[in-house]
Amino acid sequence: MKIDCLPFSSFPFSKLFNSYINSDNSLKSFFEVHPFDKTEVENHLNSYTFRGDRSKTISWLTDFHSGFEVPPETEKSINMLADSDALAVVTGQQCTVMGGPLFTVYKIITAIEKARQWEKVFNRPVVPVFWIADEDHDYDEAAQIGIPTRDDWNYLNYENRSGEGKRVAEINFTDEITRAKKKLKTSMFETDFSDELWSMLDRTYKPGNSFGRAFGQLVLNLFGKYGLILAGSGTKKAKELVADTMIRSVSDHKMQFKALSEQSEKLTASGFKNQVHLNPSNLFYIDEERKRMKIQFENDCWEVPDTEIQWTTDELVETISNNPENFSPNVFIRPILQDKLLPAASYIAGPGEIAYYAQMKTFYHRFNMAMPIITPRFSATLVESGIERIIQKLPFSVPDYTRRIEDLEAYYIEQTDSPDVEKIFGIWQNSVKKESETSIKEVSDIDATLKNSAEKSLSVFFNELDRLKGKVYKSLKDSEKTQLNRIEKIKLSLFPNRSLQEREVAYIYFMNKYGIDLWDKLLSELKDEESDCHKIIYL
Repeated sequence: MKIDCLPFSSFPFSKLFNSYINSDNSLKSFFEVHPFDKTEVENHLNSYTFRGDRSKTISWLTDFHSGFEVPPETEKSINMLADSDALAVVTGQQCTVMGGPLFTVYKIITAIEKARQWEKVFNRPVVPVFWIADEDHDYDEAAQIGIPTRDDWNYLNYENRSGEGKRVAEINFTDEITRAKKKLKTSMFETDFSDELWSMLDRTYKPGNSFGRAFGQLVLNLFGKYGLILAGSGTKKAKELVADTMIRSVSDHKMQFKALSEQSEKLTASGFKNQVHLNPSNLFYIDEERKRMKIQFENDCWEVPDTEIQWTTDELVETISNNPENFSPNVFIRPILQDKLLPAASYIAGPGEIAYYAQMKTFYHRFNMAMPIITPRFSATLVESGIERIIQKLPFSVPDYTRRIEDLEAYYIEQTDSPDVEKIFGIWQNSVKKESETSIKEVSDIDATLKNSAEKSLSVFFNELDRLKGKVYKSLKDSEKTQLNRIEKIKLSLFPNRSLQEREVAYIYFMNKYGIDLWDKLLSELKDEESDCHKIIYL
């Protein structure tokens, strides 16, 4: 593999993300530590204290893994957390059909590499943890993945929606998953690696298995050898350990909402957009049908909209105390619970997650906690050898392909040795316009009522001239069809759907073409690398 490193500013990343990467002063007050400042990182890790009960953490994690085939390296990592010096580097993502998009793998690789680096540099146990977002209920996101085809783009949808409204991790696959896999197979070429890939997918994504179980097992199959630990808060045992934190989110909700509001207002005043809309309530309720419903706070009352369920603050505190498993965290409380359960010295975040963490610093303080080091995940574009060859035949860099296909095509034609169409037609139009001014005046002198007709005739001529120019461009475009097809092919590969490849393409697509061990090779190549730029990785 060859890896180039390009600035994030060359790609469609947000202003906030670029400012964070560059350690702009405008953002420093919103985070505890800058992830690429070695002194700040060292000071944070030296002063870090995990206030949880490590024995209970180990018990919870052991229980969480009970339904998985757990490699010995993962078991070793769990037990390492008993050491009072042990730290965790945490990342996470919602469980998704067939493993999800590329950035899921990039998050995991970043966590593994960062844990490896810190263990070596600071001479203390550091373990990587993948937090399965087992409380999310965004079914549409979880049930779809994208697969490039030869000349097009294909989405695979798991189309059984019987579990909608429930936490996705709990939804069991029906026979529909078998049909979906057959359809997926037809979208991907058969290669020397296909049998091994489909054997792995058939063992995990199968009828009767849940989204969470299948997703977690696939992750362990690929990365358990590196000591990766799975975690999640969707179990009764986890909720019992964090019940006091959920209670605090209710009893202290006014001051917490104020902290979030003031931080969000400061963020806006600094020229950035807020990632998450604020609400006085940060909890969901799990009803008898296992559906996850937002709790609202209005008129000094907590209620679940469109139901008769409501509580006073004291009643809600008591209900959480008695049945914590019936409550679920939102995007703000989830990191708090995570950091209560784990010695999370760092969280590996994508650009959107960094944006909502920017709203949370003082919110953390309401729970007597400091925000962990928010480390950007690796971000990358994979360039296949066939794509690399044709990139070299065109006058564009990789970031250029973020532009519209129409703009790329127009620019390419302008840069070729073809005649300057705009110049030809510009001269033609100007000369006709100049000559016509005299003729229109002479016609008007003969009969003033004919002036408009003469000008209209000129306008019709110019319209025809524009049509002719379009035909000339089409003729040139047809003559350059091979190159223009290459532009389209490159753009489809690097920026499908006008988006970053890492957000659109399922990572199993590349495993099918390059082998199950592709991510092992990538981990080796990224050894001692930082995630401070966008990687262009030539396969």
